[in-house]
Amino acid sequence: MVFDCTFDQRRLRWVTVGLLILTFCQTIIFIGLSSGLRFKRTSSTPEPSRQCLACDDLKPALYNFVHNEKEINSLRQSHNYSLCCGTFDNVMKLRIERELSLQYYDTSNSDPSIIGELFIEDCELESDMKTPKAKLVGVVDSVPSAITKGHSKIRWNKNNRTFTENNCIHLELEGEIFIRKPGYYIVSSTLHVNTSGTYNTTRSFSHHINLLSHMLGTTGSLMQRQRSMKESGDGVFTSLMSAVFKLQKYDRISVSVSHPEYIARSFSADNFLAYFTYNLN
Repeated sequence: MVFDCTFDQRRLRWVTVGLLILTFCQTIIFIGLSSGLRFKRTSSTPEPSRQCLACDDLKPALYNFVHNEKEINSLRQSHNYSLCCGTFDNVMKLRIERELSLQYYDTSNSDPSIIGELFIEDCELESDMKTPKAKLVGVVDSVPSAITKGHSKIRWNKNNRTFTENNCIHLELEGEIFIRKPGYYIVSSTLHVNTSGTYNTTRSFSHHINLLSHMLGTTGSLMQRQRSMKESGDGVFTSLMSAVFKLQKYDRISVSVSHPEYIARSFSADNFLAYFTYNLN
């Protein structure tokens, strides 16, 4: 018996070609179905809600901070530079920060003669046991500041009315508040300056709140206030600063002054405060 090998080879070749074509078609169908399913999932996912506000309504009341300016400028619209649009969370975060700053500003400026008046009372700080907070009261001494040239960094009492809670730590030797929970904090410092009874040749008194950022590896002043001695009249005045800042984990904040000799020791109305408010991240 003689077999037609040529015919069998042709049939095998056609079968192989057919299988390849079938496999190719199945692959195309699978890719099409996968793409369609992915498109359906993507199209069914709701886009984040957007919010638009006037950019001026997002600026803090007290100071123009670098991080605020960058965030606000990133939301400005090309067709209307005074309009800021972004996701609801981003816009509301800036809005809440402004409102907190406004409340603090209104309270601290309602009566400049009030000594030691703060937006947050001691009883509120001490009763809320879950909120990170620190209040350092009474100046002990000062050491040269490594952040602000020509300034002295204030060191605070560790006893008396000083207290810290929940991821805020008082670094006594450094005169710093150590932040262990990131978020937006109300930061405040009140100092009472008295140059009366001294032969004063000082032109001005400068008061800073400084930041050492572990995350960014930078140092600088969060805010500052300068007062001319000619404006002080009898040589006694209060220097108060307060605002809301976004602080990162392991940040350190401190107070420095140009003339620590005019600050009384252990005066209970002098203080340095950090109070956690919120964190949307």
